[in-house]
Amino acid sequence: MTAKNRIMVALIIGIASGVSAIADIGVVDMERLIKLHPRTTADRAILEQYVQDFQAEREEMMVSLEKETAEFEELRKAAEDLSLSEKALEEKRTLAKSKVMEIRKLEKDLRALASDRQKQLTSEELRMRKRVVAELRKIVDEIAKKKKLDLVLDSTGVGIGGYNQVIYHTEKQDITDSVISGMPKNKE
Repeated sequence: MTAKNRIMVALIIGIASGVSAIADIGVVDMERLIKLHPRTTADRAILEQYVQDFQAEREEMMVSLEKETAEFEELRKAAEDLSLSEKALEEKRTLAKSKVMEIRKLEKDLRALASDRQKQLTSEELRMRKRVVAELRKIVDEIAKKKKLDLVLDSTGVGIGGYNQVIYHTEKQDITDSVISGMPKNKE
């Protein structure tokens, strides 16, 4: 056997022994854990209230927009009334132009409000999710140490290719139920 072949064999044996050393792997169903975490329900209620508040604010702005649009239509019709003097017609046109500017500003404000609220909602949702995941990580860490696991993977995680990262695992590797047992019972 040449020196090159000996190095290749040593590498293969080293890689094989390294793989067997990583045999203590656990998995968790993070989607299920997040869904069942006590904070998730309370957080969802807060987010739903936030959406309802935005919808009320938006509805209020829509009423103002509809009112301004109706006033514009009246001014536009009046600006076409040939029985009015030229001065009165010009005044109506000027008022109609002013009303169009107000309508455009309201529409712009409405779009800005929707964009800002969406950003705030997304940010708040992410903050809440991170908090829940941080709590779950602590529980997973404790269980992994107790079970002497070297690695815990999310069995619901989707990889770059669009498929689950964990293709196969045995039930004994799944520590999801242990994590659920370790969760706080009530969280507000």
